[in-house]
Amino acid sequence: MTAAISNRVLVLGVDDRAALTVVRSLGRKGLEVHVGVDTPNSLCTLSRYTRKVITLPNAGDEPQAWKEKLLSRLETVDYDLIIPTADNYLVLVVKYREEFAKFARLAVPDDRGFQYTYRKSKTFELAKKVGVPIPETYRIESLSDLSETLPRLSFPVIIKPISSKVWKDGRRYNLNVSAAQNRPGLEEQLQGILPLCPALLQSFHLGYGVGQEFLTRNGELIAAFQHERVHEPLGGGGSSYRKSVPLDPVLLKHSMSMLKELAWTGVAMVEYKYDPLSGEYMLMEINGRFWGSLPLAIAAGVDFPGLLYDMMVLGKEPAQPLYKYEVYCRNFVKDFDWFKENLRADKSNPLLITVPLPKALAEVKNILLLREHYDTLVWDDPRPGLVHIGGYLLGQFQGAWQKLKAALIRLNFGRNTLRNRWRMRKFRKLVRKNPTINFVCKGNICRSPFAEYYLKRLLVQQGVNGFQVVSTGFIERINRPSPENALRAAKEFGVDLSSHRSKLLTEESVNSAGVLIIMDVELFERIKKEFPAASKKVFFLGEFYPGTPKPIDIHDPYGKPVDYFKKTYKILSKALESMREKFS
Repeated sequence: MTAAISNRVLVLGVDDRAALTVVRSLGRKGLEVHVGVDTPNSLCTLSRYTRKVITLPNAGDEPQAWKEKLLSRLETVDYDLIIPTADNYLVLVVKYREEFAKFARLAVPDDRGFQYTYRKSKTFELAKKVGVPIPETYRIESLSDLSETLPRLSFPVIIKPISSKVWKDGRRYNLNVSAAQNRPGLEEQLQGILPLCPALLQSFHLGYGVGQEFLTRNGELIAAFQHERVHEPLGGGGSSYRKSVPLDPVLLKHSMSMLKELAWTGVAMVEYKYDPLSGEYMLMEINGRFWGSLPLAIAAGVDFPGLLYDMMVLGKEPAQPLYKYEVYCRNFVKDFDWFKENLRADKSNPLLITVPLPKALAEVKNILLLREHYDTLVWDDPRPGLVHIGGYLLGQFQGAWQKLKAALIRLNFGRNTLRNRWRMRKFRKLVRKNPTINFVCKGNICRSPFAEYYLKRLLVQQGVNGFQVVSTGFIERINRPSPENALRAAKEFGVDLSSHRSKLLTEESVNSAGVLIIMDVELFERIKKEFPAASKKVFFLGEFYPGTPKPIDIHDPYGKPVDYFKKTYKILSKALESMREKFS
């Protein structure tokens, strides 16, 4: 590692909160900030404080290439500090720590600290050791573990993969915390997690999120800050609106006991859930890197990125900075989505933390009192925020236009009886000319293979010969089997999908088909865009459904419970039985 100070920092990150805020903070200190990005259209690249953008291979898909490209950069440019601001970069910097540390200081935890913060099971092990309250927690390795564990838990149950990002067979999988209200729902969700990693089952606790943020050296406090979530995503994730509050002494004791035990050096965010009715706090996680609510801490007066640089590069250890309370920070885009979600939400669902509309509207007073700030929109660097908000509004307009177009398509194909009769005559004419039927869905693992196998069975039963029936999809990952719930549901309709493997819709398969039978409006638009010459031979499977209106959108059951698959396959089977009559 170079001893001389270059006043140059490399920030690894693309997000609109932590990474962008770190760039701005260090840029305001007069440092030369370079940003390493592995996806296009990062807001960080638009900041006036970004002096250089380094384009890297995708860290999740090509970790080795990402490492090699970054090392080649470090060999030619000196940096005082490398700061990964997201888990996918943090994992790789920790993994290749020795190679990167030859060139610059690394703002990452040591190996022990990383294990105890990145892996949730180790986090709760640490908390239990030092007496920090945690939810009832049980580790699940396989579905067979449920019989022993479930009697100890009451529903609803929180499901946490032991890591939010998992690498398997050279690919990265992003896994989210979820909830289940009964055993079938729990088993359904575990089937998607356990092939990748173990999961933790936790007791559910009402309340809202509270975060304490820290900068420490060897477990000794340098700076601390606390916030409360005001708006929380109903399905979980980072908050869209939050406020600064005084440090709670009880929580501070809990947080510091864990950081002291780890001899933590660097930044960390310790997150709890607080139940105002019982007054109980429960530990949720420890985030061992910069966190999404960082813009609020800086707006309130604690410049964690600047303090981290001063500590790690300049050797300074300032006194605990004072900060303002009742400062609010909003992410325009995420909060607009939250408002829509909150309005539509089932207020009786205990798993959803909703806010009454009058209370949400009353928050406008924070703007009038000049105590509201914004994650991406700031006065000294407005471009990222303006692009962020402008792009979102444009996307909302385009989305509304697409919905209108889709509604007109559904009306035209689903309710127009005369058009349907003409379309059925056209279908007969096309299949007589070329008796090749290609069923198309998104991934060719749920809807289209069922349609293929079910129609083949019907044609055999009817003694109809001479037709070729295939199925394809748009997802380029071919040779994928159908999911377990598809296999289970299809069996009830006499269809065995166990041997099916997905195939890709190609120019050749489009041209060789007499008709393309699709499942929804999204596929209709996509075929028109990618294979415009084939538009005249595209039909919705829902057009064959008996009666009116017809189900033009037969929605993808992927990831849904087995009962959802059964309902989907019932619709498909009725449409296919009606289609069979068109061959006689």
